[in-house]
Amino acid sequence: MRGGLTLAAGLLAGLWLDTRRRTNRAEQEHPPTGHFMSVGGTRLHYLDHGPKDSASPTVVFLHGNGTTAGDWTLSLLDEAARHRRCICFDRPGHGYSEATPRRDAGPAAQAALLRAATRKLGLERPIVVGHSLAGAVALAWALDFPEEVGGLVILSAFTHPTPRPDFLPFMGPAIPAVGPLLSHTVLPPLDRLILPPLMRRIFEPNPVPPSYNELSPDLLLRPTQLEAAADQLAALIPGVAAMAPRYSEIRCPMAVVAGREDRIVDPHAHAVPLHNAVAGSTLHLLAETGHMPQHARPDAVMAAIERVERAMTSTSAHAEA
Repeated sequence: MRGGLTLAAGLLAGLWLDTRRRTNRAEQEHPPTGHFMSVGGTRLHYLDHGPKDSASPTVVFLHGNGTTAGDWTLSLLDEAARHRRCICFDRPGHGYSEATPRRDAGPAAQAALLRAATRKLGLERPIVVGHSLAGAVALAWALDFPEEVGGLVILSAFTHPTPRPDFLPFMGPAIPAVGPLLSHTVLPPLDRLILPPLMRRIFEPNPVPPSYNELSPDLLLRPTQLEAAADQLAALIPGVAAMAPRYSEIRCPMAVVAGREDRIVDPHAHAVPLHNAVAGSTLHLLAETGHMPQHARPDAVMAAIERVERAMTSTSAHAEA
């Protein structure tokens, strides 16, 4: 018995050291490329691309769970930043942004933090683009600070409290006390094994773009990121359950974009009812497209951003008249 415990302890220690080594190496090989700011005691990392003049429209991009702001640099950021200022945050606990306490993992708390960061940058009424879990963060931002959001583009977002037993395997790091042990030992090597098929499923029916090879698996599988992603996933369904009855309050221009073949978030359970709840919103269901339209159909996502920009201009002109 004692020998078995010693062996198990030695195995866990070895895995812990290997995770630490891989994390340090990944951070050395892929250092932060953006800027930092502190908001409410949390250090956030963000990318700032495009013209900085006040006449340029501003777009805030929020990435999905488990990835980083780098997702946008690999998809449509260069095109979006040609004529507009684009801010891409590493959401809390992801990339090089610090994690917030577990109690602040829900969409509303994330929205409040990122809204404060945007105000600190001096940006007014941006278009907020939220992908997947971050679509719920963008919606919370518009609901809780309606005068401070110019428009919304909601991509492949989880917006309603549908049952998701498939979330459970990814919520291990959120287990109190046990979670950090798992995220520092057994989960990183297990996740390295499942990451390639998981990525294929996320992108299906579209191929995983070659550019995704630029994302270091060891950077995505750092313990801090696994724990933050798990906490935010655990808070997602309660968060959207609280928000969904309020969606009809949203008044800013909004485009809802989803792939018809999305294997991760059913557009008919999320995108369609969201569109139906928000008067004046537009719905764009993309054929032969999965969960990552920013990669598979960047043209359609850019068209949605431009559509929201035009609607904002029209609303502003009407109000002045």
